[in-house]
Amino acid sequence: MASFVYNTAAKEIADATIDLDTNTLKVMLVTASYVADRDNDVVDAGGANDAVDHEINVTGYTRGWGGSGRKTAVVTVGVDKTNDRGEVFIADLTWTALGAGATIAAAILIKEGVANDTTSRLIAYFDLADTATNGGDITLDFDAAEGAIRLSTV
Repeated sequence: MASFVYNTAAKEIADATIDLDTNTLKVMLVTASYVADRDNDVVDAGGANDAVDHEINVTGYTRGWGGSGRKTAVVTVGVDKTNDRGEVFIADLTWTALGAGATIAAAILIKEGVANDTTSRLIAYFDLADTATNGGDITLDFDAAEGAIRLSTV
């Protein structure tokens, strides 16, 4: 599946409900069993295919709302007038010593809710090459030159 911005998040970015460079945003890791859908709104909507149900489950990654497995994203925004777009940059993130037993298929940028994942907003889905955890570090290298998210104006 290709990377994308979730539909409701796109609307909330446009109306400033989500402020990409001032809100605290996090990145969670999910397995290939998560079937990403642009129409999903929150991390835990109570269904069987919610992102929370497919978050990786290994030592070194505490899953779920408020879990230490979800890394805080350092996000900045910019403009690329040559290519007619706004760009959202995410600094690289490293998970240290993730235990063996999971295959990471995607990363999801979220805005965690105030009390639980039923209000944690899904923002962007990043399809990754399947990466097996093996006790070592995992680093996500977001596209520093072109932005992790590109908002075209044409």
